[in-house]
Amino acid sequence: PHQQRTSTGGCPMMTSTAGAPWPNNQDTKTAGSRGPVLLEDYQLIEKLAHQNRERIPERTVHAKGWGAFGRLKITGDISNFTCAKCLQKGKETPLLARFSTVAGGAGGGRL
Repeated sequence: PHQQRTSTGGCPMMTSTAGAPWPNNQDTKTAGSRGPVLLEDYQLIEKLAHQNRERIPERTVHAKGWGAFGRLKITGDISNFTCAKCLQKGKETPLLARFSTVAGGAGGGRL
């Protein structure tokens, strides 16, 4: 028979998908106090993989959309918003724009 694992306080204990005890899923291992997240943190990798594979029907409507290729020409001074050289006044850069819609959710009409 299956027995639910409990912590010392008698509360249900979080476990990984393999059943290993998982005391805390809110923190992660980093390289230093403000460093990048480490790939050796298998619990975080497992949590993110589970989230990425979760299918939320209301979210699939975002797969409907259109795209356009073109060129973006900066005609005004936007240097107070960015320091990227490709986005300075007078520059022209290749562009891919994606437009999506929320139309077509559960019970919605077709596009």
